[in-house]
Amino acid sequence: MKEKETFDVILACDAQAKLWKEKNYPHFAPSDGRCYSCNRQIYSEGGWSVEGASKSLITGCPFCGDSYCE
Repeated sequence: MKEKETFDVILACDAQAKLWKEKNYPHFAPSDGRCYSCNRQIYSEGGWSVEGASKSLITGCPFCGDSYCE
């Protein structure tokens, strides 16, 4: 059974920041969740969930495809 996804901007931002700290990863994703290019909220439905942000380093926008690490 697929895990239910949670979409919450504050929780997802916190989850990504925690991952950066725990894994000593660079900070690519916008700290407020707003894409630098298209200004959409990357942690909204259709984008990164809280669960995804806690497990994967976010390097680009799920909506416009802009890379945050180039």
